[in-house]
Parts: sequence; C-alpha cells; structure tokens
Amino acid sequence: MTSRSQLRRSHGRCFVPLLLVLATAPTTLAAQDTVDVLITGGRVYDGTGAAPREAALGIRGERLVFVGPVPANTVARQRIDARGQIVTPGFIDPHTHAYEGLPRLGLERRRNLSSLMQGITTVVLGADGRGPLEVKQVLDSAEALGLGTNTYALTGFGTVRSRVMGNSSAPATPAQRATMRALIATAMQEGAYGVGSGLFYVPQTYARTDEVIDVVSAARPFGGVYDTHQRDESSYSIGLFASTREAIRIGCESGLTTNIGHIKALGVDLWGSADSVLAIMREARARGCAVVADQYPWTASGTGLSAALMPRWAQAGGRDSLRLRAADPPLRARLLADMGDNLRRRGGDSTLLLIDGTIEAVPYLGKTLKQVAAESGQSAVETALDLVLRGIDMGVASFNMTEADIETFMRDPFVMTSSDGSDGHPRLFATYPRKIRRYVLDKTVITMERMVASASGQVAATYGLTDRGVLRAGAYADVLIFDPAEVREEATYTEPRKLASGMRWVFVNGRAAVANGTATNVMAGKALRRR
Repeated sequence: MTSRSQLRRSHGRCFVPLLLVLATAPTTLAAQDTVDVLITGGRVYDGTGAAPREAALGIRGERLVFVGPVPANTVARQRIDARGQIVTPGFIDPHTHAYEGLPRLGLERRRNLSSLMQGITTVVLGADGRGPLEVKQVLDSAEALGLGTNTYALTGFGTVRSRVMGNSSAPATPAQRATMRALIATAMQEGAYGVGSGLFYVPQTYARTDEVIDVVSAARPFGGVYDTHQRDESSYSIGLFASTREAIRIGCESGLTTNIGHIKALGVDLWGSADSVLAIMREARARGCAVVADQYPWTASGTGLSAALMPRWAQAGGRDSLRLRAADPPLRARLLADMGDNLRRRGGDSTLLLIDGTIEAVPYLGKTLKQVAAESGQSAVETALDLVLRGIDMGVASFNMTEADIETFMRDPFVMTSSDGSDGHPRLFATYPRKIRRYVLDKTVITMERMVASASGQVAATYGLTDRGVLRAGAYADVLIFDPAEVREEATYTEPRKLASGMRWVFVNGRAAVANGTATNVMAGKALRRR
C-alpha cells in the first residue's frame, strides 16, 4: 500500500498512476464463458493515463470480467461493434450541482440525462459546501427513489455553519465549533467522502481560517478530501494567491487532500496568473501537502447576481439587513461603490449575461446587465441592486476568464475535469464533449489519454472511489463509447439545455443508460458510501 507520505512526495512524477494504487485494489474475476455484453473493436483508454490499445471488454452483471483478448469459448448475450469508436471509463464529475437537492428532486432530475449524454456516470453531491449532514438518510432515500447516475457525497461546511449559526457574521464560539465538529464527524461516519466548502459565499465567508480548520479537522480520522470553492478567485477580498494558500493550509492542517474546485484566474486584475497559482500548489506538494484541483473549460463562470456583485459586509444578517443598509444614504453610497468595483473586476456590465431565475426574472433572461440597465434608465449597479432587493436574484454567466489561463491550468497533471454544472449555463449539458472536441481534437492542448484520466481514474483515485474510473477486470462496468468524429457540445449560452452529441453507449453498473445514442431511462445509478 502506498503511504500518504509517498503520495505527498509525488509532485515530480505523474499523479494518476500513483493515486490509482490507493483507490483501486486489484480484484480478479474469472472470465467464464458467458458475458452479458461484449464490446470489441474499439480504441480503449483505460483511465490510468496509459496509451490507448485495442482490447475487448466483457461485462457480466455490474462488473467488467475482462479487458483484453476475448477468452476462448466466450458467449455474449449482446455484442457491440465499437470499430472507429473510443472506449473509456464513464466520466466522474467532482464538482457539479446536477444532483443538488437530493432526495427531493423529481424523476427527470434524478435521471440526470444532462450528465449521461456527456458520458458522465458518477457525480458528486455537495459542491460549494452545500452537502448534506444526514448523509445516510439522503443517500438511502435517493437510491430508493432511483438514480440515473452514481453519486457520492461531501458533507458541507456551509450546511453545518448555517445549521448552527444561521447567517451570523460572528466568529464561532468554542461551543458552536464543537457542535459543528460533531455533525461533521457523524456525516463522515455515514459515508461522506470528505468536506466541501464555499468560503466565497455567505455565510461561509464569515468563518475565519482557524475556525474552518478546527471544524473540518473532524473528518481527519476518516480521511478524504477538503473540496473548496475558495474564498477569493479574483481580487475581491484576500486575493487569489492568498486564498489559494489558505485553501491548501486548511486541507493540509486538517489532514485531508485539498481540491481547489473549478480553479481559475477570475477577472481583469488576475488574467495571466495561472502559472503563479500552479507554482503555489507545487510548492505546497514539495512541503508534503496533498493538493489537486478541478476545472471546467469555459470562459464564463456561473453564479448568482448578488454573489457576483454584492460586497459580503452588506449581506450579513440576510436580505432584511441588506434592505436596511440600502435605505441608509451613506451605506447605500458605499454599497454601490463596492458593487461598481466588483463589476469592474468581472469586466464590466456587458460581460454579465442573465441566464436563470424565478418567474419574475423571465423578462430579463438572455440579456446583459448593460441591456437591462439601459431599459431601466439606471446605472448597472443600481439596476442590479434593485433586482436583488426585489428578490429577483437571478443567475449570471460572467465572462471573466481567458483562454490562455484555461489552457495553462488544463495542461497541469494535477488538474482534473469538472463541469460545475448548474441551471442556465451550458456547462451542465456540454462540458465534457466541449473539452474533447475543442481542447483535444481541434486545438490539441492535451492528449486524449490525459483527458480521459483527468475525467475518470484521477478523480476516482483522489476521492477513494474504489473500483471506479478505470477499465480493468473486477472494476464496476461504468463504460463509455463515443464517436470522435461526432462528439461535440450542442448547448450554448442562449440555448443551455441542448443535449450533447456523439456519446453512443453509456453503461452504468453494467446497464445501458444510453444505447446507440439514445437514452434508455434505465435508473442504474448507486449511492456510493466511503467505507
């Protein structure tokens, strides 16, 4: 068994194969005569980062029984000719909101076609610190209702702080910290794979670094990942570099692997900083800290209008407190000035596209903040403040990143693939096909083997998803077959819900959720629990 210290010393070598030792203990299943599905003729990328090879795959039940030559006398109930196709493990999305709200989601959301048609077979639950505290209850209920994809849970720092302290901006007392620690420990006992945080968001942003470390450290005896939407991806508060160091410190001192969610250099103040961020991560690994990141390949982020523009001091105490501040002339002037600076960071009012919201938001959707402001006859920040005060806090696509930074992050061997999928942004439906088409096949920023590993084996290894993310005998049969000539995103910022093209077959635990490019509506997903 590879030790944690060996993992931390791996900064000079390829990350994926080493982590696979941790996450995928070999399991051998005898290749008997009959298999349920036999896949032949495809170009196989096994998820480890190894070069592709020609190999056949045999599926029996929910497991792969062989990957390689077809054993003599094999009889298959179903044969799939994958000539001209690429065969990979099903993708694992480590940062998405596809299942946010489980188990209360309706049937269509639980089917999760937006993920399946991208080749995703497993998604995280609990990004940005919003994970459940009652992990067993949530997973058991969701699995009983039926899931289209597998899911694994992170418990939430944001959830626990809100449970114990509401929207308070005060430091947590020792008693409150103890209560939060106990809730985190229980969630880990019930199968969570780590703790998520979103220190950029209210009320998590009010927690000091030492408080986060103290609470998150309750997960130390169980292992796992500290996954974070870090405190500042731009120059909002402590700045991107200090924020990256804070995120690493929290994970390292908590005894967890730090995963910096949707890593980016956001806004005009930080463009061109990707190399500097990666250097901070490399230095931390050299000191013995386990640090990784994930990334989506879009120049626009997605968030709420208030999260993008509203200063955190103005949000303390909730919307009623915000209304009181906005009604006080000196505080209103300060509020609008801070909102203006935040708007400048993001590139101005023409870079904020209003994309999602309640019924009251419909007249504004598909317009930029600049257009809405022109129609209202107010400045952009006054328009935004008015919308928020009226309770119309809609989602925005914020065009705040550069291609050069995206590509620099993408090339790093410690950066995984994720979607951060959320309603109204095309990344919920189109991230993985976009990365394959744009950055592998068209621009050749990375190789196909690196793309596949960053989206499968590396994620499984990082989170400890045993027997997932790789194609080998004994692994669960989460298998993707796609056509490299046809794979592409179809969703756009104006039509964000169009299903992707090119995914021919998607197997979840050995069952075809997509067959010949058509969703079957099979609910074959499992709720995964850390043992």
